[in-house]
Amino acid sequence: MARNPDLEAILQARYELETCAPDQKTACRTRLDTLIEAALAKSAKRDLSPRAFIEITAAAYQEFKLARKKEERARLSRLR
Repeated sequence: MARNPDLEAILQARYELETCAPDQKTACRTRLDTLIEAALAKSAKRDLSPRAFIEITAAAYQEFKLARKKEERARLSRLR
């Protein structure tokens, strides 16, 4: 599914935060927060909070995460 490149970057950063090593959590959280703040700054809805943005994009993130897991499984099965 083609999406906005800014949204794709945010979804990727969110996935990386969820799957990174514990010592990388702070850096991944900072990257995600920076991307969300940049997207909100460009948005016409100036009163949208980062938390509300995360809630609004939850369905898109679940789709993204499912697609990533399918890709990983397919890649692993090709290696066998």
